[in-house]
Amino acid sequence: MLLSYNVFKQVTGQKDLPLHFSSLLVSLRGWGSLLLLLVLVIMLVQWLLEARKWQVMLSTAHPIKLPEAFRMILSGIALSIATPNRMGEFAGRVMHLPGGQRLQGTAYTVIGNFAQLIITCIAGSIALCMEWQDQHLYPTGAGLQAVQTILLWATPLTIIFFMLLYFKAGMVFNWILSLRMLGKFRDKLGTLNTIPNSILLKVLLLSSLRFAFFILQYWLLFKLTNTGIGFRDTFAAISIMLLWLAIVPTFSFLELGLRWEFALLLMGSLTGNALGIAVSVTAVWLINLMLPAAVGAIGLLRYRSR
Repeated sequence: MLLSYNVFKQVTGQKDLPLHFSSLLVSLRGWGSLLLLLVLVIMLVQWLLEARKWQVMLSTAHPIKLPEAFRMILSGIALSIATPNRMGEFAGRVMHLPGGQRLQGTAYTVIGNFAQLIITCIAGSIALCMEWQDQHLYPTGAGLQAVQTILLWATPLTIIFFMLLYFKAGMVFNWILSLRMLGKFRDKLGTLNTIPNSILLKVLLLSSLRFAFFILQYWLLFKLTNTGIGFRDTFAAISIMLLWLAIVPTFSFLELGLRWEFALLLMGSLTGNALGIAVSVTAVWLINLMLPAAVGAIGLLRYRSR
């Protein structure tokens, strides 16, 4: 509520608010409707890429078709919105698997999400380096600037550590399975220590494509809302914002306030159109998360009724 109120004050306090609002309406009536349709198509492509990641991860243990993988992904989104950092996503995906493979499916979900986190960190690190010289995306306030500087130097080291963990997942799982308390799960999780690097590379590539389409969505919406923010600044600001969101624990349905605040902090100096930033962030959140979650919830109801 506090974040939303703060954003509301920034949006309503901007100069020429009626002009920006009327400009947005004109865009929606004209070419903007085509951009919005393209953003919706990109959302579908994004989640199909995530479904393909899930299909690739399961290929060695439980081969499935892409439509079935897509249905599992939507179920995971539906259960993720009310759990911290979308932890419920695991349950939504694996509930469609045979009982004996659900624990293994949970581990595959962790690996897939870890790959997406690595790409987020890489993009965030690149963006921080890009902005280190000009600093026009650096937020005001000594505390936030200090955090940004810490991230600039800490993120590359974190990426190296994460990459070692990711490509040495077999060793990590061997160590985990050697714990006495997990002995009874050794048979179910034993195959995790033999995941081929080719699969891990493919999952990392698919995660990169997902991220690229996500940036493209924001850029198209910034065009639609007439913010005047170019592709370079869109990549830099959104990459840093997503890096922040990866660090801050939150619930998906409360995440919108943080997205508003972070976006305005990072891009407020690039445009006087705070309304356009807020509308773009809200549109991405609704299209990429709430809409698929609604479809996934319908699928869950059908699953429960069987």
